[in-house]
Amino acid sequence: MRIAPVPALPEIRLYAAHPASGLWRLTHQEGQAAEPEEEGTEADEDGPEPQPPYWAYAWAGGAVLARYILDRPETVAGLRVLDLGAGSGLVGIVAAKAGASQVIASEIDRNGVAALAL
Repeated sequence: MRIAPVPALPEIRLYAAHPASGLWRLTHQEGQAAEPEEEGTEADEDGPEPQPPYWAYAWAGGAVLARYILDRPETVAGLRVLDLGAGSGLVGIVAAKAGASQVIASEIDRNGVAALAL
C-alpha cells in the first residue's frame, strides 16, 4: 500500500491499494477466487466466502460523504461521529479534520482494523 490522494478529495491522502500491492491474496488463496453463488446452492461448509479488502480503497459512497463534510464542516463540528463499516477510515478522518469532538471508526474486518490504525 502507498499513500495517495483520494480521488475528488485532493486534500486527503490515504494508504490505498494499487495494482502491484497484491492485496487480493489476503482474501483469496491461489485458485480459490470467490464467485457469486448460484441461486439455490448451499454455502461452502468451510465457512463464508472471503471478502474483498474493502478497507484498502476509498469507496465512492464514503468519498461523497467525505466531500460533503469537508464542504460543510458545521454538519459535524463539535459533535461525536461514529463511522460504521469505516473501511479505510476516510469519513472518520474527514470528520476529525472538520472539527468533530470525537470520532470512533468501527470495522469488523481484522485487516481493516489494522489499516485504521495506520
